Parts: sequence; structure tokens; C-alpha cells
Amino acid sequence: MKRIAIVVAVLVVVLYLIAIVVPVDPVERRPGTSLSGDLAIDQNTDWAFVEGRTRAWVETHTRYLVPHSITVSAWAEDGKLYVGCRECDTKVWPRNVARDDRVRIRIGDSIYKRRAVRITDPDERAAVLGTAAGRPGLAVYRMDPR
Repeated sequence: MKRIAIVVAVLVVVLYLIAIVVPVDPVERRPGTSLSGDLAIDQNTDWAFVEGRTRAWVETHTRYLVPHSITVSAWAEDGKLYVGCRECDTKVWPRNVARDDRVRIRIGDSIYKRRAVRITDPDERAAVLGTAAGRPGLAVYRMDPR
């Protein structure tokens, strides 16, 4: 019985370490771990290549060290990158960002290191979201350079 407990404990530790190291990209509504891909050569991009709303993936830091990544909608406006979040208070990733705002965002095949800043100023929200700024449960994050 003791031998089985040791084997199970070792297996759990090995699986935990694998989850920390091996990237598993999110798919639609299923979250993932760390994002696969290469860091962008130019981390100070102007986001001109982002046309309209585009699908992106955001990786956050968790308390238990296994990265948490999700699929989001992103768009660029006035040279800044934004990520929207519906029903933000019910999701894990905004809580992770509130604790540690360092994120990685993948657009296309490139990963950018960013700092996620939740926009709370009503004027800035209105400028970014337009008429949707007053909609309850809708949050927006600006992805600032680190």
C-alpha cells in the first residue's frame, strides 16, 4: 500500500511539472496552459497589422504556477491593443490579471509580453467601446508594453 501511494505521489508531481512546462493552447471556450509560439522580434509594435476585431490568445499567471490561457477578441485603436471581456466577474483570467497584470498575448504566430490594464475611466471606456461602454458586465483591457 505504501508503494502505491509513493507511485501515485510521484505521478502527480510529474504531471504537475509537465503542466507547467508543456504548452497547451486554448481552443474556443476550453482554456489552455502556456501558449505555444515564438516571441515577436519587435515587442514595441504599433498594432497596424491588426485589422478590425481579431482572435487572440491571452496567457495569465496563476497562484499554482500552471499558466492559464484563453481565447479572446482583440482590436487595435490609436496604436493601442485592447481585449474585451464579457461577464468578467465570473471568469478566472481577470482575477489572475488583478493579482498579476503581466500577460502574454498571441496574435497570429507571434507572442507579445504585455501588461493588462483594466480600463475603468468612463471617458476612456466610451472612446474605446462606443455605445457598448454602458453595457453591464463588459470590461476592456488595454495591453500596455512591459
